[in-house]
Amino acid sequence: MVTSGYFLFFLVIFLVLTILLVWPVFPYVVLGMVLAFLLHPLERRLQRVIPSSGVRAGLLTLLATLLVLCPLVYGVQRVTRELASAAQLARMRQLIEDARNWLESHQAQVVAAGMVEAVEQGQNFLLSSIPNLFGSVFHVALGIFVCLFVFYYFTKEGADIWQAFLDAVPLPQRMKAVIHEGVAGILRGIFVGQLITAIVQGIVGGIGLLIFQVPQPFLLTGLMMVFAFLPVVGATLVWAPAGILKLMAGQTGQGLGMLLWGAVLVMNIDNLIKPRLIAAHSRVHPLVILIGMIGGIEVFGFIGLLVGPVIFGIFLQLVNFFVAYRPAEVETTPTFRV
Repeated sequence: MVTSGYFLFFLVIFLVLTILLVWPVFPYVVLGMVLAFLLHPLERRLQRVIPSSGVRAGLLTLLATLLVLCPLVYGVQRVTRELASAAQLARMRQLIEDARNWLESHQAQVVAAGMVEAVEQGQNFLLSSIPNLFGSVFHVALGIFVCLFVFYYFTKEGADIWQAFLDAVPLPQRMKAVIHEGVAGILRGIFVGQLITAIVQGIVGGIGLLIFQVPQPFLLTGLMMVFAFLPVVGATLVWAPAGILKLMAGQTGQGLGMLLWGAVLVMNIDNLIKPRLIAAHSRVHPLVILIGMIGGIEVFGFIGLLVGPVIFGIFLQLVNFFVAYRPAEVETTPTFRV
């Protein structure tokens, strides 16, 4: 008993120390694991033509770098550059000033003042939050290296690592199967149903921003992707105000064009594609995704968009398992009579 107590004591101590060591790069570790999971079907297909697991993992690591990490880093750089660009800021201020003058000429001074204040607060929030969201350049570079390293080894040995983890978890086999199915379903639902649709919506909306000459197009495209990723919210919160501002600023053709572009193309992507993708890959409730993403961003930063819904979804799966199987376990529990 004493030996067991000492073992548990040291186990907890080193578990805490391990968490402290991993925590600074935890989001990138999770991102590498998620990418390995999402590309696992492709890895299984490559097994037919490439027998070496190391070669397959290396090729997929290169593919993930080109398709995921490079565009992500480029997008962050462009958004940061636009936030600091004097020319882009001047164009946006001029557009807002023209819209404010239009509102004041129509006896809407209160709305004009509120609009200007909201825009200024939004810009200040973005300027202060983006550095905290992604961290320093060194931290991001280190994180990307860790992400690729984790992705390589999880692509090469991920199935064995996941099975070893499930074997080590002190839970019944039925619950382990529920956890496995829940994690896979949530990741597929988020990635296929939410993420792909949000990226497509953002790209299509961003093309409209460039065509109709809306200031800070890369920043607004990023915001459209984020809003489209969130259930219920949608990219309309970006392209519709942009078109309305253009109209109030006297740029009628560009304003109407932006509104038509968003209503005909961007909205139909959300209404037609997203429900089919989610229904085909997952039964994840939108509330789980929304609460998980908001809480995940607060706790884990940018990667919380993926980590938060997974954690929340696993918790709900465990609760469902407890409710479903506890009565049967209670009935089989022996009763003691005095």
